Amino acid sequence: MKPMSDHFNTSQVSFTVEYAPDRIDSRRHEHFIMRLLRATGETDAEIGVLLVDDEELRRLNREYRGVDAATDVLSFSLREGEPIGQIHVLGDIVISGETAARQAQVFGHETADEIDELIFHGYIHLLGYDHEGERMDQWNREETSLRERLLKQKAPYVPKGMITAAETNITEGRAD
Repeated sequence: MKPMSDHFNTSQVSFTVEYAPDRIDSRRHEHFIMRLLRATGETDAEIGVLLVDDEELRRLNREYRGVDAATDVLSFSLREGEPIGQIHVLGDIVISGETAARQAQVFGHETADEIDELIFHGYIHLLGYDHEGERMDQWNREETSLRERLLKQKAPYVPKGMITAAETNITEGRAD
């Protein structure tokens, strides 16, 4: 698929589907990514998103993280230590379409919304944040800030993110 750019900035987005449990509206996800880029001041960046099956994501997780288990999303940052605002490739986000469909059913929303949730999660990783250990506070601040910026943009979909999703799960009695 041809990389997308729009009037928001000169960034490039490549959204590739190798596996999809449902019909995928690539343009919706490309526009969402462009909004993320604009919200974080990444006006001259490139980012790739790849939708694969569980087996492929498990293989990548084993190969790059040494974890032989399926997961929902992996991020591969290419900007380590690079300042925001310069022309660069941010990296790639790889999502399991199968897992996204299952999680969408559990959380009671559309698969497309879950894919955007996973893009949002992966994007925060590409920005250099981690949600494990002592770094969770930084993650929470960035996630909250990015959600607020998307709301100000009047984005058609604003992800719940880890914080809101976890709070909702506790309130509704679901385990995460």
